[in-house]
Amino acid sequence: MISHITGPWNKELVTAWAKACQPEGKILSDSGPYVGIAVIGASMLCPPDAMETLRRAVRYSATRQRCIAHVIVAGASVDGRGFLEPVFARIYEGVVEHRIFHELDEARAWSLAHLAANGA
Repeated sequence: MISHITGPWNKELVTAWAKACQPEGKILSDSGPYVGIAVIGASMLCPPDAMETLRRAVRYSATRQRCIAHVIVAGASVDGRGFLEPVFARIYEGVVEHRIFHELDEARAWSLAHLAANGA
């Protein structure tokens, strides 16, 4: 599943994005495991309450749907990318496999390989 989101983020944006992804996630999980790819534009800046909302959405997709990895695509020009990359990584650690890429093609290639390696 590929979604597009433009920051800066806030709790309401994360909530709306997660809600918008749920129906597609359900359809995909009914067919088997999937990888969620979020293409982020403009900014990754995100306050703590939005990060907690994102953490809950990630847990939901990993435990209640069959999302086996989350991937972020954020180019070098995305505000906060270098600073926030490790912060975003902590959201996924211990919950679901995760990666961050600069380009969507790289993210797609990794996601397809990851699905294949996991029997999907």
